[in-house]
Amino acid sequence: MTIPQHFEYLNQYYDKVYILTLPRLTDRMEHCKQILEGLNYEFFYGIDKSSTSILEATQKGIYSKKVYQEFYKKPEEISLGMLCCALGHTKIYESIIKNGFQKTLILEDDAVPKITSLGYFPQMMRELPTNWELVYLGYEKHEVLDWKAKINQCFLTLFPHHTQLKLNRKIFSNYYPVNISTHIAKAGFHDCTHAYAVTLEAAKKLLYLQQPVKFHPDNLLSYMICTNQLNGYIVQPKLFDQLSAFAHKINSMTED
Repeated sequence: MTIPQHFEYLNQYYDKVYILTLPRLTDRMEHCKQILEGLNYEFFYGIDKSSTSILEATQKGIYSKKVYQEFYKKPEEISLGMLCCALGHTKIYESIIKNGFQKTLILEDDAVPKITSLGYFPQMMRELPTNWELVYLGYEKHEVLDWKAKINQCFLTLFPHHTQLKLNRKIFSNYYPVNISTHIAKAGFHDCTHAYAVTLEAAKKLLYLQQPVKFHPDNLLSYMICTNQLNGYIVQPKLFDQLSAFAHKINSMTED
């Protein structure tokens, strides 16, 4: 099989590519096989919400409502689906550390490659600072620091308030990305974990802070970056989008 050049770039750069999914999500895995043919990846099975509960996770010490509420105003309790998604990413960090992978690409099973944009990957990696620890290849929200965003950022920095999260001025001061080169920007507070890469040291830091689970997986990344605990960046343009919906809601890792 001839490997597409855009996937060969990723194969050569990353030590490992994981795709987070569940054994029962056969439609998603088939979709991945079709659109990611040529990419050297491994399906990584997370925690199925049908096989656990909030109570069980609490009893095992891998989740604490009290610790969760240190960051979230509402909801007062994490949803079971979101907890399982967070635990899936945590297990990937454990695997990265166990195997000593220096550079790992983590995809969720609804990640969709932007074929044209992937051609920029080699140049992006040349522009990426050598001290990077995390880089988003796909993300949503707070993407551009335009004049409206600057006004919003100033207001939030002076009067820190978020309807759901307990954020301080330091976080809001880093809320939006800052361009450092043609294709790379210092990351802000972004949503989504469908496509991001981490170093071994980043995996260690993320795992440490998520024991027990305190954050939704995307909020964990953003919190670490915006509090300057991780050197995080985004690529421009994005290299992966997120498939928003499948035919059956039951095939979601996070919907309850």
